Amino acid sequence: MCEEEPGESVKGDTDTTVVNTDTTMVNTDTMHARRGRCGGVLPLRYVVVLLGLLGCSMDYIVRGGLNIAIVAMVNTTHDFNTSNLPDGACPAARNASHSGTDDGYPADGEFNWTLEDQGLILGTFFWGYFFTKTAGGRISEKFGGRETMAVSIGASGVLSLLCPYAAHLHPRVLAGLRFIMGIVQGPAFPALYGVLASWAPPAELTTMVTIAFSGMSLGSLVATGTSGWVAHQLGWQWVFWGGGILALVWTPLWLYFVRNSPINHPLISAEEEELLAVNFSIKPRRTVPWGRLLRCWRFYPSILAEFASSWVGNLTITQAPSFLNMQIGMSLSEVSWVLSGGQTCSWVSSFTFGRVSDLLIHHNFSSKLNTRRLMHLVGMIMVVASLCCIVLAGCHKWVVSTLLVLVMIGVSSTLSSFTLSPMDLAPNYAGTMSGLLGIGNISGFVAPIVTAEMVTKDCKRALDPRSWSHPLLPWIKHVNIPTGFIATAINITRNH
Repeated sequence: MCEEEPGESVKGDTDTTVVNTDTTMVNTDTMHARRGRCGGVLPLRYVVVLLGLLGCSMDYIVRGGLNIAIVAMVNTTHDFNTSNLPDGACPAARNASHSGTDDGYPADGEFNWTLEDQGLILGTFFWGYFFTKTAGGRISEKFGGRETMAVSIGASGVLSLLCPYAAHLHPRVLAGLRFIMGIVQGPAFPALYGVLASWAPPAELTTMVTIAFSGMSLGSLVATGTSGWVAHQLGWQWVFWGGGILALVWTPLWLYFVRNSPINHPLISAEEEELLAVNFSIKPRRTVPWGRLLRCWRFYPSILAEFASSWVGNLTITQAPSFLNMQIGMSLSEVSWVLSGGQTCSWVSSFTFGRVSDLLIHHNFSSKLNTRRLMHLVGMIMVVASLCCIVLAGCHKWVVSTLLVLVMIGVSSTLSSFTLSPMDLAPNYAGTMSGLLGIGNISGFVAPIVTAEMVTKDCKRALDPRSWSHPLLPWIKHVNIPTGFIATAINITRNH
């Protein structure tokens, strides 16, 4: 345990009032009988998880559509000269048509943006996201996780509707709008952590959290799988308009069905309220024992692991479309299929990892701590090994594609490892601690800019094979492997 100070406790205040479950039951047994299950089908906690999954999906659809749409938005023919391609460029990229269309997808977009412009547009979202995610946990505890997430997703939907107009004004205007979108979205996930801490029974905690947050993979799947088609059939503007409309449709459903606590929810059954009574004492505190939290050194490896996984995850999401299209020579439709397949595998594997974790703990095959370690170790090995092999795979596009899918699967395992540390260590402060965990997201806005800088400055030509291996190799050798092993080693030395 982290060292305690007199009068302070990470788990909660010592004078927390014990909840009398007999007095918190709503009205009468007759009323409970009428309420039953939500819609007569699902327990209400599963409805909350489903809406959480959809909310995470809306978050990633709104933020991720740009990664594919930007390929259709940017004119890749205005300064392209095949004679300038290096001898080592992938044959598929060298022989591809860059003067017309690629499988029906326009190659002559309306914006003549440089790689630096594109890197800025892709990266500024994470600048704003970093600042408000770090503070977002405390914001959600002050104003309510339900309300915070509704405002976050709803407002980002409105901003998504404005993106096409910002793009026509100037690339920096679009970058600024994306920065504001990052500020708005930052508190969403810490808020969801706080809501799930009250709605998840201990035996279902990992499963429910991973199912809800697997919406990140589902949202990325929808964004990557449909954005190319939408851009071709309806115009790239509808990538943003469609995501914004979906986010605005989700918001009232979330507000209607979800409460910050299951206590006295008008739709909850007596059976489920009794099951969740163990969580009734979990509620945000008015004050946070900052000294106690900041001296809890076992939490810092989780921030380190978040930094590494966030870099890899965001590098994969933001740079993979351009890498596969420009360097490997895959068509935009092939890129869409590869990334859709990867996100599908990531989505399925995320709650598979979660369910396996709960089963290992429930049947006493492994302690909670060792299970978290195992999930992190498996995912880290998959990510590091696959990234190394991508660099060595050269121009074998389906080998590269398979390895990229394995990277996505490996990253999904983190939902069952260090990302659960806020709930494991201090459920009453799950929002605050998940926000502090977001400090590691600083790599999210650094990755696209660093990659664009290395590609253009170090190798001069965007299609030089060396240009894309440069951002990968230093990261693998000097950042990802050390931080991954250090975080694992530190976690192994202590128990929760």
